Amino acid sequence: MGRIIYGWTTGLLLLTPSAVVYAEGTQIEYQVPAGFSEIEQDTSMQFLATLDNKPLPGPISWSAQKNRLAFDEALYRQNGISAEQVTLLNKILSQIPYAVCPNGCDYTINGQTVSLDKVKQSLTITDGNQRYVQPQTMMGFVHNQALDVRTASNEYRAVSAFGQGYLGLPAQSYGYLNWYYNDSQNFDTHTTDQGVSTWYLQKNFATTYLRSGRQDSRDFAAGSVSTSLSPSFDQFVTLGSQDNLKRDNQSAGKMVLFATADGDYEFYRDGRLIRRVPAVIGRNEIDYNQLPGGFYSVEVRLVNRSGQTVSTESQQIANINYGEGTGWYLTLGKAQDSLQNLLSAGASFQTNWFAVSSALLKGSGNTWAMEHNLTRPMQVAEVDVTPTVGVMAGEKRVGGYASLSASHQQLGSLTVSQYQNTSVSEFNQAANSTSLGYSRQFGPTRLGYNYSNYGNSERHQLQSNWNWRGNGVWAVISTGVQKGGYNNSSNNYGLYLNTTIMLDRNTGTLNAAYNNGKLHTGGSYTREFEDSTGTSYAGVDFSEIGRSNAVGLNARRSGTRGDASVRVGIDNHITSGSFNYNGMLAASKDGIALGRTSPSGAAMLVTTPKLGEAKYGFKVEGNPVGSGSTYAVPLASYQDLTFARAQTVDASMDMNIRLPANVVRAHPGQVYPVKAEVAMNLLYNGFMVDRQGNPVSGTLKDTGDIVYPNGLFSVASSTILKEVMLESKQGRYRCDLSQPNGNYYTCVAG
Repeated sequence: MGRIIYGWTTGLLLLTPSAVVYAEGTQIEYQVPAGFSEIEQDTSMQFLATLDNKPLPGPISWSAQKNRLAFDEALYRQNGISAEQVTLLNKILSQIPYAVCPNGCDYTINGQTVSLDKVKQSLTITDGNQRYVQPQTMMGFVHNQALDVRTASNEYRAVSAFGQGYLGLPAQSYGYLNWYYNDSQNFDTHTTDQGVSTWYLQKNFATTYLRSGRQDSRDFAAGSVSTSLSPSFDQFVTLGSQDNLKRDNQSAGKMVLFATADGDYEFYRDGRLIRRVPAVIGRNEIDYNQLPGGFYSVEVRLVNRSGQTVSTESQQIANINYGEGTGWYLTLGKAQDSLQNLLSAGASFQTNWFAVSSALLKGSGNTWAMEHNLTRPMQVAEVDVTPTVGVMAGEKRVGGYASLSASHQQLGSLTVSQYQNTSVSEFNQAANSTSLGYSRQFGPTRLGYNYSNYGNSERHQLQSNWNWRGNGVWAVISTGVQKGGYNNSSNNYGLYLNTTIMLDRNTGTLNAAYNNGKLHTGGSYTREFEDSTGTSYAGVDFSEIGRSNAVGLNARRSGTRGDASVRVGIDNHITSGSFNYNGMLAASKDGIALGRTSPSGAAMLVTTPKLGEAKYGFKVEGNPVGSGSTYAVPLASYQDLTFARAQTVDASMDMNIRLPANVVRAHPGQVYPVKAEVAMNLLYNGFMVDRQGNPVSGTLKDTGDIVYPNGLFSVASSTILKEVMLESKQGRYRCDLSQPNGNYYTCVAG
């Protein structure tokens, strides 16, 4: 019968009759709740339907007369649905066992793949033989932008900006552009680096895609690379399979960095600043999702608030998802550095036993490189084990790598990897590296050990994380010791302590580090303010290093138009300030709006109605939107979305929200208009009194409701009521409903 789709809905109870579903030998029985009968299931829902990924002109709903799902055949024919399609729909709808599907089910009926979702109220019907879909696309533009500005009174200034632009085009095509700008001035040193690093045009076909342009490997998204061979092209043409575009961009790991000052980590790859990540004194965990995909080395600089470089270290990044995805590609072009002709080809596939990825590079003359890796997830004696083995070869030498991850609920987690002789060709310049990590939970405490060896840098980390919850308080304490990683100085040890305490919406931190004979301390306090359109944070931070003291004020807003933060402070008599913004701009013929960043390059333009003077907000696919305006909401690439998910934020408002999206294979650069259908159910009740506290009575002119002699009233409304007029025998009163005193509402004569 296929998979069963579970979901949530607000204010909706689906009562289903008793039914038995068999799936892979497991029996699941759905029982009718006590006190209800089978005929009391919800048959009033209307489903937004698509046939072969084209929206149908009217809803599909349950017909009591026909005892099955049905539709308005005359309406369908009037709107271009052929007689053959109407006949097909009738055959399929008559065979859908609507009653035994609690939240959603998938079926194969008459060679058609049918997906019924009662939570999102959607029904999709596609040809079972049609594996790939070519939806209609149109002009659109989605641009992700990030701006980071740093300044201090000691002549330090740094401006970093980068953007990703997706231009949606007709015929399943789009254009992509990645640009960057870095400008830094520190005392008498001034550097500027800018350019368009990647651009290309892409045309999608039924099973393949064609791409041409320029590609910088520093722009690869995290999780998009399955082998360590990922060259940059000054010019290229690629032919690949559609499956190659649908990788899950998941993080390939994390790194722990030890900081002796508050500031920022700056990651440089081949001399270019690729990321700037905030740093606090002590332990800092950096997710590989924040870094480009691929196998490469980086220079990590710790820069304090005044622009001074505190420490520098080198790291080897293996941001590769071994065994993820399937597909193939073939690329012809010119290498970015040498401009020599280069052929690149690769393929990935999966079986029930293992996953394999291969890559081949062939340049002019005798330059070449080849790589094959194999991953085999398995379970051994309740231990989840995933070994990976890779073999590399080129015109210089033969090399390879091996990695192993193992986890057990009681025994803990182990990860180990070794890269040996990976610099096999001029196309792949990399040094040997070794890493090992082990952690285990002991009650509320997790102990862990990390080791890494890359080039001339060797580092050991021993750490402990302790979590405690009680009486609304959540405390996290991290302690550790590190040997190595401090510019290879003679005093190569460090100790750190990080403490975080959270109570309700208040968060306090206390951090300490000891290195090179100095004690470094710092901390912060942050207060969170959540409203219907996002979350704001305000706080203060401080640090002390020897005789140097620093204090700053910071604020951050994560809302409907993106994420922004600002900080001003004084560090050892040097005034500093910073500003950061990340967001998206989406534009099409249906409008233009700002929103949160869209990594896929696809977005929805969600237009919300204005309901009187009511100010409201809710979340669409996890992103906040407000009332009476248009908002840009990111979408996952190449995904279908019939109804967008809505989540209410304000507990005092009962809202019914429908978001018919009709998105088919969300292409990069496409902007889909969505009109939100919002209905409010508000209830005002209590007692109406005058300023002296005496009850008033009569009839409410605005709603027609009666106010009883003791002042008791109850009003149901679809909009927020700030004030109502009360007509009584004593005259007229204006009653304020916006500021009740408990259950009492004050009315003023006039």
